[in-house]
Amino acid sequence: MARLIFDLDGTLVHSAPTMTAAANTLLAELGRPPLTESRVLAFVGQGMRRLVERMLDATGGAPGGDATLQFQRYRAIYSADPLTGTVPYPGVRTALARLAAAGHGLAVCTQKADAPSLAILRGLALMPPVSGFTGGDSLDVLKPDPAMLRHAADQLPPGPVMMIGDSETDAATAAAAGVPFLLHLNGYNHRAPETLGAAATFAAFADLPDLVAALLAAGTR
Repeated sequence: MARLIFDLDGTLVHSAPTMTAAANTLLAELGRPPLTESRVLAFVGQGMRRLVERMLDATGGAPGGDATLQFQRYRAIYSADPLTGTVPYPGVRTALARLAAAGHGLAVCTQKADAPSLAILRGLALMPPVSGFTGGDSLDVLKPDPAMLRHAADQLPPGPVMMIGDSETDAATAAAAGVPFLLHLNGYNHRAPETLGAAATFAAFADLPDLVAALLAAGTR
């Protein structure tokens, strides 16, 4: 059986409304106009601090040239309520249950800070069946460093590893680790899907268990 490592935002959950609300709360405190959800999504994928830095750059720059205080404030705002507005993608719970029942190990590897990530996974009843977790605070590196993926995979029983995500960063992480990448087409990707080198793509989570089984079968021939 396989070790399946999932990204969180844009893969298992649609969290853009929550991230946008936190971003606009911070911008309001700074006396700046709000950003649209699509604009905030353009800043997602390289960790929470980079999101804040890019958001500030787009609205006038970091006060004093240093975004540290604003990063800490955004993190506090977001962590206070990471669930309101965040929902699993359709079919996620059923797909995870099917994959776990088939004997696969499930873990999450996300750039998002550990505490809000775990609050989302537990609050939305995704953990269990997800049992492994690596977040933005777990190591001193972020994706696409393959150490994050390996840290998540090492928490699961032995088996071939697959990375399941929605973005260029997830694709690069899989490539760096030398494992297959499965691309969720309805996430937050900013590039043409065909450029990401995915072993398979899916739009509906109902299709994921059969895709995993097919890739495993192809790998054993």
